[in-house]
Amino acid sequence: MKQKNYILVIISILFLLVISGCSSKKADLSDVKESSGNIVIKGHNFRGLHQGNGTAKDPDYKYSMYFGKDGNFVQDIISSKGFAGRFTERGTYNIAKNGDITMNIASVTKERFTSDSSLSRGIAPKSIVQREGSTLNAAEDHPIKINNKKTYLLGTVNNVKLYPTDAKTVNYKKHYQSEMKKYDNTYNKFSGHGFTSNGMDTPMNGIAFKGNKFIWRYGYLGRNTDKDNAVMAVFEGTYSYSSSDHILTLNVSDQSKSYYGNLMSLNGFKYKKSGSSLAGNNLKLRYRNNALNLVNSSFKSWGMKDEYPEDASQSQPKYDDYLNSYSVATFDSQMEKDDENNSPVKKAFPTKEDFADWVTDYYLSDDKEPDFKVLSVSEGGKVSVRDSLDDEQTETPVVYSLDYSITSDDSVPDVSRTICITSDGSIYSGHFNTLDEDLIQAYADYNG
Repeated sequence: MKQKNYILVIISILFLLVISGCSSKKADLSDVKESSGNIVIKGHNFRGLHQGNGTAKDPDYKYSMYFGKDGNFVQDIISSKGFAGRFTERGTYNIAKNGDITMNIASVTKERFTSDSSLSRGIAPKSIVQREGSTLNAAEDHPIKINNKKTYLLGTVNNVKLYPTDAKTVNYKKHYQSEMKKYDNTYNKFSGHGFTSNGMDTPMNGIAFKGNKFIWRYGYLGRNTDKDNAVMAVFEGTYSYSSSDHILTLNVSDQSKSYYGNLMSLNGFKYKKSGSSLAGNNLKLRYRNNALNLVNSSFKSWGMKDEYPEDASQSQPKYDDYLNSYSVATFDSQMEKDDENNSPVKKAFPTKEDFADWVTDYYLSDDKEPDFKVLSVSEGGKVSVRDSLDDEQTETPVVYSLDYSITSDDSVPDVSRTICITSDGSIYSGHFNTLDEDLIQAYADYNG
């Protein structure tokens, strides 16, 4: 008797599970309309379900389809449980005498999502591609048959039963524009923009974006302002942005070692010591008031302001420029350990002030430039120089550089003039920073 009751309980549970499963499936098609026969196709919407086996090759599909009175159709297919994606198609169709339908796809929008949850919540797709014409793939670029079974339509791809419904299928153009806007706001929001830190010691800290890619030339000087207390590194990768919490997530795919030393010397690819990479797989920054600030990180950074002007072509820094000069591969390969004891320029001029005094003596002697005066002098860094006026400018690391004036009236501003010396003793001067053979010879004589 006990065994009989036990069997009855099991049968009851199985029956409830079957009923529950059927109810779930029916709920997904709650808005379909049963037809007694000879369904109307033109100007009507249809829905159907394909329940797969939960794999990427056979996920679940929710079909929604609209056949316009003008001979155009829209089909929207939402995929889940194995593949989080969406395929929205448009094209033309015709109806045979027996009621069967032939569809020809003209354009397809394919979206992929990070998860089924992201798709269902309307989160931006992680990729979106539109194909049309010659770019359609083999599965799309051929006639698609749909059989008319009088009370429903039968898709020949997954044998999906499509029933009439009052639920409207998405508008192809509006859906594509809406999804692209979400995608751009998440992955392309900062494309063409460049952010840099403001301040005398901070220009080496900047990040530039292009599309969904970024490159960050990271530089920082700690509270202890000792001249060798700076660090520099480069991070590259892709990014995404959440407008709800204003968090920019940098997905770091490549990064340099960390280099320590004088901030200006680091900018000139000279370092005192190197260490391991600073960042993990991702970095988070908060975007507010056109500025980025690093959050929840093991290292610190200055805030960076958006340098995007009204004329976007003038935005600084630029992604391509950074990539050419500061890509991880370029940055690591150009960094050299700074051994001041073996530098002939450092032996001749141990400090930047020594260099400035020598240049001043050179111009004031024999009245070469009687009104010569040094305005500022710096150590390390890079300067745009050229061998002659006919040559192109190149960013070149220098040991020292100074700005000077030769006007006799301090109230009248002089044009920008610079003198700089590289580690091999090359000296560039003037407004256009060209090679100065006279100063090079004077340096050679001074250095004996």
